[in-house]
Amino acid sequence: MRIKRQLKLSIFTVAFSLLIAVALFLAAFFLWHGRCFPGIWGLWTFLVFSLIGFFCLFLIIHIYRTISKSISFLQKSTKRLADGELYESLERRKNSRGENEITDLIVNLEKMRLSLQNEVKRKERFIMGLSHDLRTPVAVIKGYAEALKDGVFSTREEVDKTVDTILAKSNQLENMINTLINFVKMENSDWAGSKVLQNLYPVLNEFLSSSINSGTVFKRNVSGIIEIDRNEKIYFDRELLLRALENLFSNAMRYTSEGDSICIKAFENENEIFISVADSGTGIDEKDINYIFDFLYRSSSSRREAGYGIGLAVVKNIIDSHGWTITVKSKIEVGTEFTIKIPKNDSKA
Repeated sequence: MRIKRQLKLSIFTVAFSLLIAVALFLAAFFLWHGRCFPGIWGLWTFLVFSLIGFFCLFLIIHIYRTISKSISFLQKSTKRLADGELYESLERRKNSRGENEITDLIVNLEKMRLSLQNEVKRKERFIMGLSHDLRTPVAVIKGYAEALKDGVFSTREEVDKTVDTILAKSNQLENMINTLINFVKMENSDWAGSKVLQNLYPVLNEFLSSSINSGTVFKRNVSGIIEIDRNEKIYFDRELLLRALENLFSNAMRYTSEGDSICIKAFENENEIFISVADSGTGIDEKDINYIFDFLYRSSSSRREAGYGIGLAVVKNIIDSHGWTITVKSKIEVGTEFTIKIPKNDSKA
């Protein structure tokens, strides 16, 4: 309301000033011709300038009313957003004649409403997913603890097995909490890695060797090749890059079965370096592709699998923090390939 009062005051000040200017002009005009009371010609002149003055006043009032109505219309829309009404579209003017630069802001407000709505839904998914994932290990720990207290397990072997299960679920719970804390820190830039100019080849070679060993243990056919210059240096954070690559590999392991293939490649051209992790697993449904990097999002095919829907969000965060890009290609029952693209001319630390 304060803006409308200031607008009203400004417009009427301009209108009053305009009328004073017209009156002074007429007074000067008549005095110049030595007339206190104008004749016929002077009367016509007075009428013409009076009409001009009234037209200007009418125009100013019309502009004020238009701006005032637009501000009121905009104010109602912003109040709806402030009151949390995110699930109904903001109204536009019923006719185009009422549209102007101020009411056009409704378009941007509507985009903001959709963005806020998506954020609310994202938060709801976060709470639902987190509560679901935390409930499972907590329920197991609670159940086994109550069984121990009630003396259900009579032999030492049963007790030891129960304690091992409780410890395993406690470690799982701790890992989930640590993963969440690390992700939140990265989202808020509270924990940012330091990028250092260093060789990329040793890091990729270490990752490939570790992945091949893990593949042997879990009966996956892991292969790979690194075809980049061994002396190629770029700015990156070693710990963060390894975490991103390990998350991609863990994702490939999770959605493949014994005997499936995982292929890790690194190659380059004149301007860019590419790192890919491909698997022959279950693949990702096309409708899920655009959401797999969202925090706590798990595709429909992943509901039966272990995981918190955090790993790929962490990968995307790390890649973005380096100024790189990551893409994904996938087909159901054929496999998935993630590719990281690194520009060679990135000289920012």
